[in-house]
Amino acid sequence: MICSTEVCSTKHGAQLRWALSLMTTVSLLAGCGTDEPEPPARCEASPVTCTEQSIDELDLLTTVSTGEIREEGTTSGQFHTYVDARAGGVTPNQSYTYAAFTTDGLTRVPVDDQAALASTDWDIAFRRYVIRVNSGVSGPSCVSVARAPSGTSFESVIQVDPSWEFRKETYFTDTCQVVEDNTGIGAPATVLGSYWGYQSCLTMSGDVFVIRLADSRHVKLQVTSYYEPSAQETCNQTGSAPQPSGAAQIRIKWAFLL
Repeated sequence: MICSTEVCSTKHGAQLRWALSLMTTVSLLAGCGTDEPEPPARCEASPVTCTEQSIDELDLLTTVSTGEIREEGTTSGQFHTYVDARAGGVTPNQSYTYAAFTTDGLTRVPVDDQAALASTDWDIAFRRYVIRVNSGVSGPSCVSVARAPSGTSFESVIQVDPSWEFRKETYFTDTCQVVEDNTGIGAPATVLGSYWGYQSCLTMSGDVFVIRLADSRHVKLQVTSYYEPSAQETCNQTGSAPQPSGAAQIRIKWAFLL
């Protein structure tokens, strides 16, 4: 069938409008359900060095910790978390208690010490007085820590200071010799190690840390007690903790930085 120029132009215009309308509809339908932002990209896993030395020096075990993690309340977006880091007693027979920071609180990750050397699922680990993060010689992720200047209050930290140095775990040398902290009791020099000092009990320094997670989010954190709160207060004030003290039942205050 042959049509006139005017008729053909009209038909082609209608077809073009119909095609454009269809494309718009398809585009809108394709966009449905994409309001949720993509999760932040995480760093790739890196090989962990000195694993044999870690197993020996840190007494890394294959029994998953049964230590409880629970939130004891929030204040304006702050989390107050209890972590059972007793690991079976003064001579641990369980792994560290491994955990990840989530918007619902600190979440327990059921992994044992030796498996954790190859796992990126965890951010932070607790056993007795040692707190480690997942990076460097501690794990394959890239969690790093900066310490705010001495005397900085938890509430005053609202953003990352570009001058702060973020460090990964380096408590082994290049030749896999353990680097101890300055307490004199043989603890590894972890990046969070300055949260405590030692007299005849573990006093709290009040240091505030900022943790950069594997997806580049930031968490500010302060360890408020190693003992039960009343025993910790006595330890801080007198240098001696009453017995029973509730040792290795750690409480931390933390919050995501926007």
